Amino acid sequence: MMELREFDKPTLGPKDLLMKIKYCGICASDIHTWEGAWQPRYPYIPGHEFIGEVAEAGEEALEWRGLNTGDQVAVEMIIPCYRCKWCMQGLYNLCIYDREYGYNIPTSTPQTPSWGGYSQYLYVPENAIVHKFHKGVDWKEGAVTEPLAVSCRAVNLAQISSGNSAAVVGPGMIGLTAVVAAKAAGANPVILLGTRDYRLRVGEALGADYTINVSEGGFFQRVMELTDGIGSDVVLETAGAESAQALSFKLARKGGKVVLVGLSGEKKLTITPDSDIVTKELTVKGSMLSAHAYQQSMRIIESGTFPLKRLITHVFPLKDVDRAYELILKREDNVLKVLLDPWLQTE
Repeated sequence: MMELREFDKPTLGPKDLLMKIKYCGICASDIHTWEGAWQPRYPYIPGHEFIGEVAEAGEEALEWRGLNTGDQVAVEMIIPCYRCKWCMQGLYNLCIYDREYGYNIPTSTPQTPSWGGYSQYLYVPENAIVHKFHKGVDWKEGAVTEPLAVSCRAVNLAQISSGNSAAVVGPGMIGLTAVVAAKAAGANPVILLGTRDYRLRVGEALGADYTINVSEGGFFQRVMELTDGIGSDVVLETAGAESAQALSFKLARKGGKVVLVGLSGEKKLTITPDSDIVTKELTVKGSMLSAHAYQQSMRIIESGTFPLKRLITHVFPLKDVDRAYELILKREDNVLKVLLDPWLQTE
């Protein structure tokens, strides 16, 4: 159950910011948390796919960050501790303290009420990573920054280069943004696999060279045909379903790479290591969140090359978040990405 509450604005430290949120996307991980797959400490303000502008700043914050009030910014959901082994290595998405002390946004131990994206304002502490859009972008397209950054990180881990074939399994939000990230990296062809024709058509609009409905049969042979009979150089699994994860190992060529991106809500997967991985000498990686990929995502958005607004299908006010979740869970009305507008008022 979620409820709306009003709080006073937080007191800002010298290098803190207050961000006015324009939109916050609803992520599948938000719903996993709501369903009980993960148990944060409460009270808990969800939301990490936020976009907005600088509303207020501590006395040193603007000069220190190179910002002005009103600048269009994206704030990374990962807040490094800057002291654990992983943060010191640049792997701040694996920070050992983030769950224990709640450094990330949203946090499980709110030091301030404005600590999650389902809000009108977001408290941005000194150690948060803030990026400025160099060109003004459509706010709805800007709301795609975080999921696109997740996909950009996966593409970077896969080391996709020009001419590599890339199969994307799952045409959800991360899968569709993975199409964009792979095309931007020079992949050819990009093959998108899924079960929902509407989403596959969106994938085509975003640049997928081929789309395949796996519910129609013959899909494995089709992937082989499109990759000279050897399988895909890279497979990006984004669905977070056991069947999709198992399929990813089958689609990769010998010596290829599989990057697992989708979260399954702690579901288990049974594989056959000999045939799935070992005898093919696959490189298998997990990709967690969006470290070192926000700026890449933002430059893609600023380029205007891809019709990213096609990803946005619905917008709800905060008070209707339960209705938004219901729409997503029932998969009604060709729903894809749902945004919450904290300033939208309805009867």
